[in-house]
Amino acid sequence: MAYSGVVYSRRIGDEELTFGVSGLLYRSNVLMYDHQSESLWSQILRRAVTGPRRGAKLDVLPSTLTRWDKWRAGHPRTLVLTTATGYDRDYSRDPYEDYYRRRSGLFGFLRAGPGEEDKELVVGIELAGVSRAYPLSVVRQRELLEDSVGGEKLSFRYDKSDDRLRITDSEGRTVPHVTTYWFVWKAFHPQTERFE
Repeated sequence: MAYSGVVYSRRIGDEELTFGVSGLLYRSNVLMYDHQSESLWSQILRRAVTGPRRGAKLDVLPSTLTRWDKWRAGHPRTLVLTTATGYDRDYSRDPYEDYYRRRSGLFGFLRAGPGEEDKELVVGIELAGVSRAYPLSVVRQRELLEDSVGGEKLSFRYDKSDDRLRITDSEGRTVPHVTTYWFVWKAFHPQTERFE
């Protein structure tokens, strides 16, 4: 299991799919499956990796990784899903809490480099065949960060009031990105560059 802070559209072409968790891992990242074809989907690669839908891509939806109190302050009328699911489960306890606290990945087969931590959260971007990871702690320290990936100039705008990160290209278009653990991003993008 590895954290992946991204939200996808369920619509592929003219069809709206429903997804579930397969229970399978690929490079320490959970594979989803769609109920309609049982194809397996990679969260990090944003596409189906096996099954009849292999190669189909998922569109990234705007999302924010933030705390509930910050979200509620800016969106006081937000509705929250009920915990009355019909299942006997304690939803106030996160079953992965111990995993999140540990400093290393699940299996420890990837080693962090100098000045890196396996479980460090990074913002991953891939453009024109070039991938780069930005430590989330560095991005959060600045209101504006500018860089280029694959020849494309990018602007990172971070709003501390609600933890909203918006990445745009030189035309002002939103650039898809993934917030995940460094060891996961590196496993999927072994040649990745790292912003320092």
